[in-house]
Amino acid sequence: MRRGLRSFRVRAAVPGVTVRLLLVAMVWAGVVVLVPFPLWQGVAVIAAVLAVVLPRSLAAWFAAACLVFGVLLTPPDPGRTALAVLLVHAIHVLASLSLVIPISSRVALAVLGPSLSRFCVIQLLAQPVVLAACLLAPSNVEQGITALAPLAAVMLVLGVGLALRAVRSSDVPRPARSAGEESVAERPRGANVRGPS
Repeated sequence: MRRGLRSFRVRAAVPGVTVRLLLVAMVWAGVVVLVPFPLWQGVAVIAAVLAVVLPRSLAAWFAAACLVFGVLLTPPDPGRTALAVLLVHAIHVLASLSLVIPISSRVALAVLGPSLSRFCVIQLLAQPVVLAACLLAPSNVEQGITALAPLAAVMLVLGVGLALRAVRSSDVPRPARSAGEESVAERPRGANVRGPS
């Protein structure tokens, strides 16, 4: 007997590394346009390259934060803000996809369709909000916002703390209440991304 080859062909597919290379291209384009400081441009590109090799290092999100810092440290401009919203969201989507797509695989373009449609819908909602915020903001908005910086820092620390607490408590099994009732630990909670069991 001859063992048959078990494989299948996907018509429209791209290599898995394409998603990660697109991530580097988005970061590079963003830092060239949005970040006026050469040091932070280099840091962002190095973080994006690190995200290609080690996507679980979360370096891609650090690169996206460098774009935000570039926008915050320059005078307000609606065009730059809209571009930052577009690029940071694109970097987030590509970084999330690179966490689940192996670098040596091939990805069918049809599989990327839902992510692309969600990206477009969110941009259609976010860009008008950015434009409205820029048009409605008073001319001396920078002076009033600087007083809110400590409050924003406290909110960020609280958000990170709550997220870490939620991650820790999601993996802790809970005891069953009684023999007849379904235990809280047996009920599915959230998305199971650990693969087939």
